[in-house]
Amino acid sequence: MLDRAKPGLIAVNRAGMRFVNEANSYHDFVEAMLRSHRTAPSIPSFLICDRRFIHDYGLGLIHPGTRDLTRFIRSGYLSQGNSVAKLAQDIGVDGGALAGTIERHNRFAESGVDVDFGRGTSELNRFNGDIRNKPNPCLRRIGPGPYFAVAVWPSDLASSAGLSTDVNGRVLTSERQPIPGLYAAGADAASVFRGTYPGPGTMIGPAMVFAWRAAMDIAGKLETAPPRPT
Repeated sequence: MLDRAKPGLIAVNRAGMRFVNEANSYHDFVEAMLRSHRTAPSIPSFLICDRRFIHDYGLGLIHPGTRDLTRFIRSGYLSQGNSVAKLAQDIGVDGGALAGTIERHNRFAESGVDVDFGRGTSELNRFNGDIRNKPNPCLRRIGPGPYFAVAVWPSDLASSAGLSTDVNGRVLTSERQPIPGLYAAGADAASVFRGTYPGPGTMIGPAMVFAWRAAMDIAGKLETAPPRPT
């Protein structure tokens, strides 16, 4: 989840091309993967990095600083290639395109500007990057080898669809009328983000707010409750 924002890693499809801002939330990442799959095989996609990246940040199940990667390679979890061409061959990715993608990414790393996807331009991107890395906390050159890859697949985590509610957490009918005595909050209620998921913890705030409003409405105290401090 957090590895993708760190500098020195890219995500590619089997065409060897980037298709997303890797530092975006996992919701946005998977949506981009599904869109990319319409035109080029992108399931699974591959996270590509060098040995320095794994040392500094780890990769998936591999902890930062891990020296012996043998068991991860033997299990098939991690793919390794001393050259970009060898790694591409092992994971079934277009080698020429992958080499070009890495070269293009490395130019972005030098300038600090991801022309293709704007990686590192949002607060969420930068927060999950590495502030010590300049000029962009989410961009660093990849290489020299050896090079590594981990396959990533889309998966269900939760739903952004839920019961329609009003500002007091009352569940609404299809005619937008409250159902007496029925309330919903958190992931049981339709997301205030309208089907998107900006990042981890997104639903905590809305769950607290609307659970409080539901409780106060049930108690008949909502309109008489003193203003809450901001």
